[in-house]
Amino acid sequence: MRWSVAKTVEIDGMELDCHDNRAKRGFILLIALIALAAGAKAILYDTLDPDLFWHLRVADQLSRQSFPGPLVDNLSFASMKTPWTPYSWLADLAMKALWDIGGYRAAIAATAILCGSLVMLIALIALEFSIERTGSARYLASAIAAFAGGFLGLPYLSFRPVTAALVLVALCVWLLVRDRRLEFRSRAVWLVIPLTVLLINVHLYAIFVPLAVAASLAERAAFRRNGILLLGTLAACLMTPMLPGVIRTAWHYQFTDVMVSSHVIAEMQPFYHGQMGFLAAAIAIFIALSAIGNRRAMNRFAWLWTIGGTIALLRMGRFAPVFAIFAAPTLGATLPRLSDRAMSRLPVQGILACMLIAISLKIALAFPSASQPLSGWINRMELDNSGYPAAAVDYLQSHVAPASHHVITEFTWGGYLEWRLGASWQVLLDGRTQVFPADFWRALYLSDEAQRKAYLSGVAADAAVVPAKNSQFRQSLLDLGWKTVYADKRSEVLVPPTEAVTSTPRSGQYTGVQDSASSEIP
Repeated sequence: MRWSVAKTVEIDGMELDCHDNRAKRGFILLIALIALAAGAKAILYDTLDPDLFWHLRVADQLSRQSFPGPLVDNLSFASMKTPWTPYSWLADLAMKALWDIGGYRAAIAATAILCGSLVMLIALIALEFSIERTGSARYLASAIAAFAGGFLGLPYLSFRPVTAALVLVALCVWLLVRDRRLEFRSRAVWLVIPLTVLLINVHLYAIFVPLAVAASLAERAAFRRNGILLLGTLAACLMTPMLPGVIRTAWHYQFTDVMVSSHVIAEMQPFYHGQMGFLAAAIAIFIALSAIGNRRAMNRFAWLWTIGGTIALLRMGRFAPVFAIFAAPTLGATLPRLSDRAMSRLPVQGILACMLIAISLKIALAFPSASQPLSGWINRMELDNSGYPAAAVDYLQSHVAPASHHVITEFTWGGYLEWRLGASWQVLLDGRTQVFPADFWRALYLSDEAQRKAYLSGVAADAAVVPAKNSQFRQSLLDLGWKTVYADKRSEVLVPPTEAVTSTPRSGQYTGVQDSASSEIP
């Protein structure tokens, strides 16, 4: 980008007047505000993702290997004891390294940065698309696209590998759209290939990059160049030390994973479920109607991206961020012509700047202090089904004498107990649906109470940690003679009829409120 000193500004060969220059400054402020609001979600409203904790434990296992490869699970006593593929191995190790450096505060900060980065990239994709399709930068329309994409995608973003993968996918998409706007003369577009190599070691979402490139072949323009790029990204998707397992896992998720197909898991449900589902559906419909209503601004390339993103969105809610990356930016070109004059006005820019400062201060004040333990942060919300059984695990460690060293817990808490209890206990299950047999999931989550009770009756465990409300296992265990020995507003600890429970903490056992597998980094 080159700025002139006269009354015009030249942007990659396009000459724009000073009004556009002022509107551009307003656009930067507005997008910064939207991105900051997106990042604030991780600090103001979220707790840490349940999958985070088993990712950290898996990273522990990976770090003990001389070369990344399949693992035999030792976190759960009910998992299959054949090698499984931790396809996000590089992200797992990066998450552990970040956690080791800065603890849960570093994880929260990283999540906020990734969320904000995704929204900013959606805005840039929309801006490039608007210039390429209409011949002019449509700032307000691009900002609306960023807001729409952020609204759809943010509920599915947290501190886990898929969030980093989505940001990398969005970066690749921006490079591809920018290359089209520059009439296929950009050298930077070739960065898509090494980025795809990185992506395939972070998440299975790497496949979306060659699919995005393949859409360019629908048009004759730069067919040879795009063909080479397609071959390069396809080859990049093979650049992982766990390739056979990656292929098997992708096939399993798509066709044979009973939990993925059952819609029991929240993110596998339709995107329009939940409290704000009707707004998400309205935004998706609005994007589709905008594309249809202004078909002249769309080309085959844009249609393929939009249709592909829509198919993914309708498959399950988890793909909403993919739709946000590929379909939402079309609003930059397909919305009715909106004036950018308001963003060029100094009073408006001043208001935006003040809002940026105010939100930044609110985020800074809400960010956890060095003295706040993890248990306080993850349980600061008073909403139903939020938080983790921190106090219940304290009780388990201090009052229950392990014999089998097995503990029963439910889907969303398995990873947390694995991390808190370390190698001294094994849990029944966690969120890795691919490491448990289909019959296991059918018995516990996809059948009736009788089958669940029959399965649990054969489980040898020293205790169970279950939610105080909406528990899947609690009533079955009580019917089997288990008894409640501890309860708080979030969780209960149950023990089998023959289990011995001490009335006072066992000697030498951890009894504090600080949450960690061994110790927490402040």
